[in-house]
Amino acid sequence: MINIAFLFSGSGSLISSVIDLCNTENSNCSLKLIISNNKKVSSNNIDCPDDAEFHVLDHFNYHSRREHEDAIEKLLVKHKIDLIVLGGYRRIFTAEFVSKFGTMTINTHPSILPSFPGDKAQKSAIEYGVRCSGATVHFINNEVDQGPIIAQSVIEVKIGVTESELRRKITETEKHLIPLAIRLIASEKIEYDGEKIIYKSNISESLLYVDLS
Repeated sequence: MINIAFLFSGSGSLISSVIDLCNTENSNCSLKLIISNNKKVSSNNIDCPDDAEFHVLDHFNYHSRREHEDAIEKLLVKHKIDLIVLGGYRRIFTAEFVSKFGTMTINTHPSILPSFPGDKAQKSAIEYGVRCSGATVHFINNEVDQGPIIAQSVIEVKIGVTESELRRKITETEKHLIPLAIRLIASEKIEYDGEKIIYKSNISESLLYVDLS
């Protein structure tokens, strides 16, 4: 069984995709821990399974980034977490954290990386005038949004689309992409050695999700 932790900073809209996967027969996954650094969030306004523990760790309550990460690490160890999923988590981890947990931490980013890393990816895509955008799930490393890519999704950027509309559509495609990446890891069809992803010979899933509706 793969024990999963989900970390987020916004509303937690992507948690449902992990919960749905864990509830799927033979998924071999269990969501054990949910952490947010958003003090406005509580277990009452997010999807939180009965067997998952929820914590708000507001980084403003800690003296340093390292101290905040230490609090996260204690929970990860306590719940014997095998896979960390960052779903809209807007914090950059230290090199020490990446060294310990980078090979078991995946992040979803709202663009087709390496295009438009960092904040405001949807706004940047519209301003640049691209005709397609999407999302990327990748392992983390010491560079922002530059870790090895696991899977990507593609959506059309229609003329006149607003930033909020594009954000909403990308969020929907991320809900398909995150479970795909988790299944690949849980089924041991891919491995990450800290430098590159190793794909097993029995991989059959498409690593690209396309929605041009």
